[in-house]
Amino acid sequence: MSGLKPLSFLYKKVAGLKNYLYDHDYVTALEMPIPVLALGNITMGGTGKTPVTDFCLKYFQRRRVKVAVVSRNYKALVSEAAQVNLDHENAAAYFGDEPVLLAQRNPQTDFFVGPVKFETAQLAVEKVSPQVIVVDDGFQHRQLYRDVDIVILDATEPLENYECVPLGRARESWESLARATAFVVSKVNLAQPAAVDALCEKLKEFGKPIVPMSYELMRLLSIRGGPEKSLKGIAGQPVLLLSGIAQPSSFEKSLEKFSLEKRGHLVYKDHHPYSQTDIAEILEKWQKAGSPDIVTTEKDFVKLRPLWPDNVPLWYAPLEVRILSQEDEFYEILDQVLH
Repeated sequence: MSGLKPLSFLYKKVAGLKNYLYDHDYVTALEMPIPVLALGNITMGGTGKTPVTDFCLKYFQRRRVKVAVVSRNYKALVSEAAQVNLDHENAAAYFGDEPVLLAQRNPQTDFFVGPVKFETAQLAVEKVSPQVIVVDDGFQHRQLYRDVDIVILDATEPLENYECVPLGRARESWESLARATAFVVSKVNLAQPAAVDALCEKLKEFGKPIVPMSYELMRLLSIRGGPEKSLKGIAGQPVLLLSGIAQPSSFEKSLEKFSLEKRGHLVYKDHHPYSQTDIAEILEKWQKAGSPDIVTTEKDFVKLRPLWPDNVPLWYAPLEVRILSQEDEFYEILDQVLH
């Protein structure tokens, strides 16, 4: 581990230099003609950013605010800035799993992906004339000026992981959080209370609002549609878990309280591009496990759906987030974007 310290130090210095240039106006962030909200994190993924984005979009929908969401085309087939089209025959693979998931959940919102967030935001303004741009995973993207910066931190993440990579999982120094407008502490219900308290106490040094959120799985939806299942109602039933997310342990932990009989967890890398070969391997393991219900995440579901055979049951569990305190303050922060 000590051999990683020089690399971590170098990474921290390089990220710090970029921030120094922006913070001291040696490099100027490019402004959009409309307000910009950035939702991001400081670690390498798996903080629960997508559910927070969904939560914010639904708030703006209730306020009748026209929003366009801008994401990077990470592990997507599309190579240039484009508007997400759910009618595409393989939308999740082409535009990316998270943008498609959010687009399915928020049909009133326009979604754009591309390699450069500023250019993608420009395309969004030109095509749909939104009132607000929401930048997904935007904390490190300093080129695009933002009016409000909300950073999501995972309560289950050990504090030592906030060292810069490769020693830890941080993409820049802890001190860089000073430029955030507010913090969301996610997965509070999945973490030990002492760990939540330690993280919140450490964040207090910045003097910014801290909003705790719980992340829960309560129901299962079928790939074929039809009636949903309550997770409480299938306690004791055998299941095979399937996921390709950054923190598969969080998926497992969210299901623990339902006392399901877990017959394995097929784990793939985050944003894994499923293929027919993968499906064949999954079904072989499913049969060996006794053909139990297969339960996957909503993010995996959008990629598995076009490949999945009609005769094999597949269920997905949508994440539901809830603000545990400071709810009014969080809405006030979102309202800052509009003023």
